[in-house]
Amino acid sequence: MATMIKIPQSFFGFLLAALLFWLLINLSKEYTTTVNVAVAYNNIAANKVIINTPPEELTLNVTGTGFKLIIANFSREKISFDLKDLKKRSENYYFLLCNNYKSNIQKELLSGLQLVSITKDSIIFNIQELQSKKLPIEAKITTTFTKGFDLTKPVQVSPDSITVSGTDMALRDLKAIPTKKIEIKNIASNTTKNIPLDIPENIRTSIESVTMDLYVDRYTEGTLELPVTIINLPKEEKINIYPNTVKVTFKVGLQNFGKINSESFYVFCDYQEIKKEQVPYLIPKVESKSTLVSSVRILPEKIDFLIHR
Repeated sequence: MATMIKIPQSFFGFLLAALLFWLLINLSKEYTTTVNVAVAYNNIAANKVIINTPPEELTLNVTGTGFKLIIANFSREKISFDLKDLKKRSENYYFLLCNNYKSNIQKELLSGLQLVSITKDSIIFNIQELQSKKLPIEAKITTTFTKGFDLTKPVQVSPDSITVSGTDMALRDLKAIPTKKIEIKNIASNTTKNIPLDIPENIRTSIESVTMDLYVDRYTEGTLELPVTIINLPKEEKINIYPNTVKVTFKVGLQNFGKINSESFYVFCDYQEIKKEQVPYLIPKVESKSTLVSSVRILPEKIDFLIHR
């Protein structure tokens, strides 16, 4: 029959104490090892930009107690490189020698750590001068309106253009700065929105958003009977058209309905289209002189004619 050996609880207490004592002794000793530290790059000239991606971390050989090394591995402190004194290597390429910054790095290290060496000799930078370009804002907005409502004027964006900066290559094919895509539903009143810009990578701007105003009104439909003017008619020819008036139907906001009259439209037919298109009729067209109207339609869509020579 097996005999069970009973280990007194005090034994585990002594074992734990001995382990802690051993750990304290070893963590109090000095070691040389490597630590990774985050890097920040400061004082790049305002009219220049770094094109490549310099290292975000550097590996350092340091000496310190075990306690300090453990803390250093969990530290979020950054060491800084001042880029005012970069050395030029070739056109648009510069470098810094890491060893020239040893004293600065030592000052920024956790107290109790001694910098032995930096594993990286140098850091290369591709730096280019910034160019400027004024570009319009492109509103990426989708709208739906409550039945019977619509815009009374085009969407107003403020500012409607901005000056951006970037390298010549980054700006070359850039035609506009778009906003983020947004959707506004069931609009029934004037609406103002602050919309963030969708700024391309490597482009700098002084603003990050624009204000967008939507002016909305309840819409009604109006109809006017207007005379038709014939343009480009040769002097030696006369023409009779039938009908000589058309009905122009349009949408307009209620508050602006009284501002629309026969002077708001110009209806015409181009005589030259008869020869160009080889058709036996004229097509009436309308020019709106007012920005208050939309969805303009003409009836009839074709006009008969008779030429007298």
